[in-house]
Amino acid sequence: MNAAPLPAMPDVAIVGAGLCGLVLARALRARGQTVVLVDARDRLGGRAHGVDAGDAGPPLDAGPTWFWPETEPRIAALLDELGLASHAQHDPGDALWLTDPNREPQRRDEPGGVHQSARRIAGGVRALVDALAAGLPAQALKLQHVLRAVHDQPGSVELLLEHAGRTQRLRARRVVLALPPRLLHEAVVFSPALPALLSDALAEVPTWMAAQAKAVVVYGRAFWREAGHSGQAFVRHAQAVLGEVFDACDADAARAALGGFCALPPALRAQFARGMPMLIDSQLAQLYGPQAQHGALHWFDWADDPWACSAADREGPMQPPQADPLLRRAHWQGRLHFGGSETAAHGAGHMEGALDAAARVLRALVPQPASAPQQPAGAPRYETAVAALREAAPRHYQRHLTRLLAAQDTDQLTQRALLATVEQVYSAALDLAGELQPSCTGAAAAVGGRHALTPALLAPFEGWNQALLQAALAFNAGSCALSNFPQEHRPDAALLRAITLDLAAAWREFALALNDRLMAAEQAS
Repeated sequence: MNAAPLPAMPDVAIVGAGLCGLVLARALRARGQTVVLVDARDRLGGRAHGVDAGDAGPPLDAGPTWFWPETEPRIAALLDELGLASHAQHDPGDALWLTDPNREPQRRDEPGGVHQSARRIAGGVRALVDALAAGLPAQALKLQHVLRAVHDQPGSVELLLEHAGRTQRLRARRVVLALPPRLLHEAVVFSPALPALLSDALAEVPTWMAAQAKAVVVYGRAFWREAGHSGQAFVRHAQAVLGEVFDACDADAARAALGGFCALPPALRAQFARGMPMLIDSQLAQLYGPQAQHGALHWFDWADDPWACSAADREGPMQPPQADPLLRRAHWQGRLHFGGSETAAHGAGHMEGALDAAARVLRALVPQPASAPQQPAGAPRYETAVAALREAAPRHYQRHLTRLLAAQDTDQLTQRALLATVEQVYSAALDLAGELQPSCTGAAAAVGGRHALTPALLAPFEGWNQALLQAALAFNAGSCALSNFPQEHRPDAALLRAITLDLAAAWREFALALNDRLMAAEQAS
């Protein structure tokens, strides 16, 4: 897989074999493109990683675990396409709260459950990685090749890769960098240097979960369920080791496990490394009794992975990624693209975000030719589909809002839930525009860089931002869950202005992306 010489001038070189890179490589090959997929690790999947538990069960998810089908439709559709099953996260609607290390935990009801209809992939996320990799030939994969530099060349891009202590050069017609943006900023040299705004955009995007550590403890049986507990707990005191605990059993609880996210920052984890198993045992026992001690602990610290965690991620607070739209544009005359979950407009940091980024880059690399003229059903079908998206949007907003509340992620609730909603809808609308492909040929197809059909495809969204904002505010006003958040329950003029500006920025990016797609289809026809 790695010893063979690098191929000469593939159509596309993808650096980063996480979900975005794997899905993109698979889709490009299906469209007749020659592809090389490069990764610094000795395995595929990136942060979509499963750790062998040493028993007969499936690998334990070290990285992403959950997806939400209603608000993350791409990952749900991909699992269906690959024939992979999923199962609901065990979530009966209660959680333990431990706010004082010297007192017993309190049990609280969590209406709708903590995980809000989350699902998990049967067999773990590695089953998805294996299914995606199965369709890629060995000669298309180059593992243990570290990207050091990217050089723009006439008609191509050259990559300098380090493998087994030697530097290798790979030239490709186009390159996709599906790596965490901060790692690119810190470790990769670009020639010519990237513009300052683009370089800053790479540096400013946090890598989701990069500085986190995850524990999964395997037991002989799910004793917490037998005692009537969900397995979900929040630990909110200064001495917390695991800040959040969840039931990590498989679908039928044949293998019982509790998972947890470490509350300690990377520097403290290093100091307490030797005592970490004992500390985790002690905290789980405080939550669930002595039976929670002496399980088989499996620990994965992403801060120790140099291909996931940058210095900026390790030193700063964990924040949800929100990439500058510059990272979603093509550069170097269309030869350089940025991918990976952190660059996504919708679902950034999640598996959904990786697929959203892959779909965006695919549209740019292999635009679908314009359809034959005169498809009278195209525009009405699009308008009907957009109307359905608009109708469903308030429900999606409520889902996004509820998930943020359930995860105790209560900063800028309305603003973030609305932005997630419009990004989800715009992502779906871009797919619709490509599927329907109304006629876009003829002399009047484009004037001054704007495609003639762009206004018609944007028209069904007229007034939608304001309508969605009003629907969200009406929901907030009657929401008991938001009664403790006055700023969200009754936002002031400053917050409303900030939300309006965010929605307008998302609209502008969607309009540009839609026009770019139509223009690319026109050029390809």
